[in-house]
Amino acid sequence: EYQQIAYAFRTLISPHIAPGTFRDRLRRLHQGGYLHQQRYAAPTGGLWLYSVGRTSLRPGERRPWRPGLTQVEHTLDVANSIVTLTRPGFALPVEVTGWQGEAEIRSWAPPGSPFPDARIHWRRDATIGSWPIKVDRATESRTAWRRKLIRYLTAQNSDPILALTTSEARATGLAHVASEVGVPL
Repeated sequence: EYQQIAYAFRTLISPHIAPGTFRDRLRRLHQGGYLHQQRYAAPTGGLWLYSVGRTSLRPGERRPWRPGLTQVEHTLDVANSIVTLTRPGFALPVEVTGWQGEAEIRSWAPPGSPFPDARIHWRRDATIGSWPIKVDRATESRTAWRRKLIRYLTAQNSDPILALTTSEARATGLAHVASEVGVPL
């Protein structure tokens, strides 16, 4: 699990750096106090969360907020999904041409807009488009999903949402909720 996460992170952040070099650089930044390192024991193994260290802060500045394990796991699932979807040839005959993360989407979206976990841009022959991506870890009820999907009804964009989830049964349930609400999923 650690190697899959490290691969996903390294592929998105610095794809031309060898895994050993990447780990060594994180270790050096931690030793220098620039990064704080927190170990989480996850159901699938251990993971490390890096955040701003004491050397990176101005005198008197408080440490920033750190997410909980559930949010960290969701973020890692989103990163793994992006890496998978952008792998050359993965979605043939559709060619994935780019992606945006949630932070980038939030930076230009109008207030009140729905925020997908990511957005994938694609091309097939002369047709281009994009899919908002929602990564579902099967931890939310159908009611919570219904509330999320209703926000997409007010969005200017009519692209179908690509939901990535844990099982075929869960996907069928989410598709049923989307159908009830009238959102293309």
